[in-house]
Amino acid sequence: MDIYEGFAAYQTYVAIRNHFKQDSYDFFRYNGKTRVGQESFLKRNDKYFFAKLQRKLSSSELVGFFVSNFIADDSNWSGSLVTENSMSVYKQWLSKIQSLSYIFEQDCRTLKEAVDYSGKSFDNLFIADGTHPKLLRMYLGKSINLETMVIIDQILHYSKRWSKDLDDDIIWSNVRRQIDKYSSFVQVDKGKYKAIMQTTFI
Repeated sequence: MDIYEGFAAYQTYVAIRNHFKQDSYDFFRYNGKTRVGQESFLKRNDKYFFAKLQRKLSSSELVGFFVSNFIADDSNWSGSLVTENSMSVYKQWLSKIQSLSYIFEQDCRTLKEAVDYSGKSFDNLFIADGTHPKLLRMYLGKSINLETMVIIDQILHYSKRWSKDLDDDIIWSNVRRQIDKYSSFVQVDKGKYKAIMQTTFI
């Protein structure tokens, strides 16, 4: 048995954890590299968890696995990740990513229905008039997906404006951090998704 089995999975875990928890670390900028060493890995009591994960998943799948689980719950530790629930979280996330344009369109329809029902305009989704904007409230209420928040921000850059209007708002601060950190993992054709928005809201 390779005593270092699981080290690659552990490296990926640390890199993704650092990406979502540390302002100074970016997974893509550092190419997933960290300062963790093999000797420190051998001293860990949970190293067999990583060996189990590494036997199940390829390198690219491990990235998606850790990203999906940190998005679902950023307090995850290695032991909680080797469970049926964590694998279910990954599979659900993978299914969502594979049908992202459809899910985005459905979320846009949900947003349009909310706008039409209130008799407001599309722009009203982004107005922070002393309270959380409608778009944020719908996300917090689980009416739309985080991926939709990320994509709309990639297109319209609303988060910068909200951060000025909601400067001291802890809830928005946490969501903004999640959007910023997750955005680099959500690579889409902005033209295609902008067209979906335009078609839906016409």
